[in-house]
Formats: sequence, structure tokens, C-alpha cells
Amino acid sequence: MTRRLGALARVDRRPVNLILAVATAAALELTCWLSSGVSTHDRVVTAIAAIFCGAPIAIRRARPAAALVFSMAVVLVSTQFGGQLLTNDNAYDIPPLLLAYSAGAGLEVRRSAAAVTLGLGLGSAWALIPGPNGSPTGVGASALALFYVTMLLVPTWLIGVYVRRHSDRTSAFDALAARASAESDSHAAAAITAERARIGTELQDIIAHSISAMVIQAGSARLVLRNDPEQARDSILAVEKTGRQALSDLRRLLGMLRKDDDPRALTPQPGLGQVATLIDSLRNGGLACERRTIGDPVDLTPGVDLVAYRVIEAALQAAAARHVRHSSVTVRYCLRDLELEVRGDGTIPDLDGTFAPLIDRVELYRGELRTEPQPAGFALRARLPLDPVGLT
Repeated sequence: MTRRLGALARVDRRPVNLILAVATAAALELTCWLSSGVSTHDRVVTAIAAIFCGAPIAIRRARPAAALVFSMAVVLVSTQFGGQLLTNDNAYDIPPLLLAYSAGAGLEVRRSAAAVTLGLGLGSAWALIPGPNGSPTGVGASALALFYVTMLLVPTWLIGVYVRRHSDRTSAFDALAARASAESDSHAAAAITAERARIGTELQDIIAHSISAMVIQAGSARLVLRNDPEQARDSILAVEKTGRQALSDLRRLLGMLRKDDDPRALTPQPGLGQVATLIDSLRNGGLACERRTIGDPVDLTPGVDLVAYRVIEAALQAAAARHVRHSSVTVRYCLRDLELEVRGDGTIPDLDGTFAPLIDRVELYRGELRTEPQPAGFALRARLPLDPVGLT
């Protein structure tokens, strides 16, 4: 309930108030001209006064106190000329009700209390001062009129005060929550930055140690190359292994510096060894995939290994996006080439356009990629030289 009242208070805007003022004036005019038992003179005065009584609704947000006081002053003054506001029909109650609420919701408590008190004073004068005929109102009638004016202004003013306090409290809580969230994010960012700096320092030490070990092992291999070729071979293999580890650590370090917001930056670039993981992740999304390896696997250069993985990844992700149910991946190790084939039992619209970005990547390693639409599916074939640098 309180949330709805707060939302209602925030919706109040100038166009809404203008439309509301026009609608109220129309309702008051209809009430004036359709009511019975009113003389022609009093009806004309009431009709004119009704316009001035309802017009302040248009500025109830910008000038809530002035709007309430002016509207009640119109009621008091028009009565002395035969006006019948607040006397004949409940429609005349709309302006005081709305304006008292606006004073409570739009002003701080002291100013709104002063405005509603002044409005009550004008309403009390209307209740106590005799009409234009000079006829006495009587104690009972005056007391009833005073009670009527009080119940007209005070309850709606109190509702407006409550809505304003709730809105202020909600705004304060929202600001506090936003500040707490910002501070939490700041602390988390600082902690992440500090941790990354520590990781970077540790990786630098590891890489420096690995390079030092490679230099020592290479020097040892040079010294025993003639006398003990087998030991030299072991040292060279150790250099290769240490170098691969250093490259992996260096890739992590560069990835961390290059992509602060990407959690994958701290992991090595993928290769054919991660195809099984890729297939498992897509299987959870509804794509069943079979994987076959033909020939004896060989060590691939990091570039060829990455390109081969990207080709398979793009083909399988495109198939999953088009709701292909079954697919197959074939990796064939030939004497000089690595051949890849991805098939699916569903069609992919614009097959060439979908895989066009892969062509440049494959051609960078002097490879070839082609698509082959099938009667009930698609096929993607790629060929990558095992030694792309040595080919002419």
C-alpha cells in the first residue's frame, strides 16, 4: 500500500495536473448547471466561481500552499455574491480535497501545516459568515459547517504528509543502498586489483626463473653435446618443456594485463584438447555431437591448434543456435595437413555468410575452408598445413 502511494506521488506531473484541472472544472460546471433549486443569478455566480476554484489544481505541484489558499478564498468570496460552492453537491469538494493532499505531499510539515491552517481559517469564515441575504446560520448549522470543512481538509492533508514522509524515507534508503553498493564495488575492485598485482608479480618471478633454468639447461647441453649426446638430448627436451610452461605463464600474464574484465584472460588459449569440453557444454544445450580422430595426433603449433579449435567452435555454436539436434566432428591427421570436418543434420541459413569470418583466420595459416550444403543438413571442411611457416 505504501509503495503504491509513493509511486502515485512520483507520477504527479504538470500535464497530468493541467488535465485534472480541466476535468475538475468541467465536472463542477456540469454540477452547477444540472443542479436544481438554484436561482439563475446564484447559478451564474457559482459557475464563474467554480472555474476559479478548480483552476489552482493546475499549479498544485509548483505552488501547493498558494493553490489551497486561493481555492478556499474563492469559496469564501463567492458566497457573499450568492455562490453555492460546498453547499449543494459533493462535486464541489474535489478542489479542497486535492489541494489539501498536495499541500501535505508537496511541502515540508511546517509549511504545509501553515497552509492548511490558513485554509481552515477561510473555511471557518465561510461557515460562520451569513450569506448575501443576511440570514443567520445558527449555532448548529455553523458547527456542522465547521466540522464539514475540517473533515474536508485535515484527513487528506494528513495522507499527503504520510506519503511525503514515506517518499523521503524511501529516497533516503535508496541513496544509502546505492552508496553502500558503490563502496562495496570500490572495495571489491581494489581487492581484485591488488590480487592481480600480486599474481602478476608472482608470474614474473616464475617466468624469470623458467628462463634462467632454460639458459642453464641449454648451456649444459652445449657442454656435453659431443661427449654425451644422450644427456644433451635430455637437457634440450627439458629446455623445451620449461619453455612451454614459461609461454603458458606469459600468456596468462599478458591476458591479465590486456583483459581486466574477462575471466578467460587468465587461462591459456584453447586448442583441440578442449574440444571435448566444448562438446560437453553444448550437449547440455541440446546438441548431441560425436567426435572422431583419424590418424596419429601430432604436436601442433599454438597458432594452428587455436585456429582448428575456433573452426570447430564456430561450427558447433552455429548449429546449436539453429537448433540442430545431431552433429559430428572429425579430426584427421595427415602427413602434411590437419583436416577438420563438422557435419549437422539441420540446415543453417546463409551458410557462407555465417562462416565468412573464419576464412581469413584459416587463410592466415595458408589453409582452406569451404562449406557444403547438404540435402538434410550442412558440412564444413577445413584444411590446415601442419607446418604453415615452412610452406611456400
